[in-house]
Parts: sequence; structure tokens; C-alpha cells
Amino acid sequence: MQFASTIISIMLNNVLGHYGELSQYGRDIPLACVGIITKVCALFDGVALGIAQSIQPIIGYNYGTGNYARIREAFWKVARVILCISVCAFLCFQIFPRQIISIFGGGDELYFEFAVRYFRIYLFCIFIVGLQLLCAQFFPSIGKGGIGVFVPLLRRAFLLLPRVLVFPLIWGIDGVLWAGPVADGLAGIISLLLVRHEMNKWQSAPAEPRA
Repeated sequence: MQFASTIISIMLNNVLGHYGELSQYGRDIPLACVGIITKVCALFDGVALGIAQSIQPIIGYNYGTGNYARIREAFWKVARVILCISVCAFLCFQIFPRQIISIFGGGDELYFEFAVRYFRIYLFCIFIVGLQLLCAQFFPSIGKGGIGVFVPLLRRAFLLLPRVLVFPLIWGIDGVLWAGPVADGLAGIISLLLVRHEMNKWQSAPAEPRA
């Protein structure tokens, strides 16, 4: 995960710098904004990940005893909590982007124009990112090592990175901005479908927990 995040950061800096020079914003404004976005995302991810990790002992214990109903109940309760936090974050990012950006420093009107636009577009699907992080903690809890590796890397390595490289070829610097929400949305949907598929397999399992 750390390696994938490092590669994404390097690619974002290079791509934004390149396409920023070809736009009215220049190279420096996009590079300053990506630093702010990274810090805000890290703060949100930390909160969502902390809540998601708290459910792992509950899932692991009840999976071992065969109490699948308890797993479903716990998972969806935590999912609702994370979704509420994510929606609040989404509203803040969409309504108060300039105020949040101002915390990290000021700039001219062109800087704020790009920063606000970048903020609103790149974080548009933040409401589903928290759920994707929850799904990423679900599979290691039930001993699914392969999927447990795949799901955490899905959002950044498999979906975001290719779009960061391809989208700008078509839409210029706007392609970099839209790569984020497209990757986040797809990763969230795929992760939830994988969790649902796993839970559906429990339908044929014994209804009562094992001793």
C-alpha cells in the first residue's frame, strides 16, 4: 500500500506538472494543490481506516464460530457509521473547499480557482472511499489473503494509476482531476460487490453458530 501510494504521488506530480505547464495555471499551482489534496485525503483515510479496523476482531471471532448473522450485522452497522462520516466530509469538501484550502496558505485568484475546482472534482466520490476501506479490512478478517491484498490495492494501483496516465491524453489537466473520482467510484462498487458475493456464499452455511 505504501509503495503504491508513493508511485501514485510521483505520477501525480509529474503528470500535473507537465499538463499544468500546458494550461493557464502553470506548473506550480497544480503541484501546490496536489500536496493539499494528499494531506486532506490522508486525514480522511486515517479516520475511516481506524473505524474500519476496529471491526476486524468482531468479524474474525464470529467467522471462526460460524456466526455469520453477527458478521453481517456488525459490518453494516459500521458501514452506516462510515457512510455518515463520508457524506459529512463530502458536503464539507463541496461547500467549503476555499475555506479548507486557506488553512494551508494563500495565493492569487488563479490559484484558488484551480484549487477549488481540483478539490471538488477529485474528492467528488469521497463518500464511497470510506466503504472501500471497510471492505479492504473485511477480507483479511476472514482469512481471505488473496482478496485481502487485491482490494486495498484496487483503488490506487489498479484503477487510479492507469487513469492518471490515460485521461490527460484526452482531456488534458482535467483528465487528472477526473481520474480520482472515477477510480474511487469503481473501487467502491467492486469492493462492495465482492463483500456481498462473499456474504451470499454463507446462505448455505449452518444458521446456528458453531460451538
